[in-house]
Amino acid sequence: MKVEIVRSHGTDVYEVPLEQDSMTVMDILDYIYTHVDHTLAYYKHSTCNQAICGRCLVTLDGKPALACAHRVDPMKERIRIAPARGRVVRDLVIEQD
Repeated sequence: MKVEIVRSHGTDVYEVPLEQDSMTVMDILDYIYTHVDHTLAYYKHSTCNQAICGRCLVTLDGKPALACAHRVDPMKERIRIAPARGRVVRDLVIEQD
């Protein structure tokens, strides 16, 4: 799957293999950070993946989504991940009130 990520310096495109039938946006971000680009900034913490705090909010294909909980359709060939609305600190990390 091609993954476009809107970052502080522009848009980067990555090729990510769908290793599972039900990968979350966070799984995709983790893959990119671990295997392709360790400079990618996104919000993740030790108690993430419970869709409670909302800190991992991103814009997925133009709609808000929690990266830790939103499952990506494995049939899609391309997705676009951008920062959620707000002041961007870096890449996908935004300042939250």
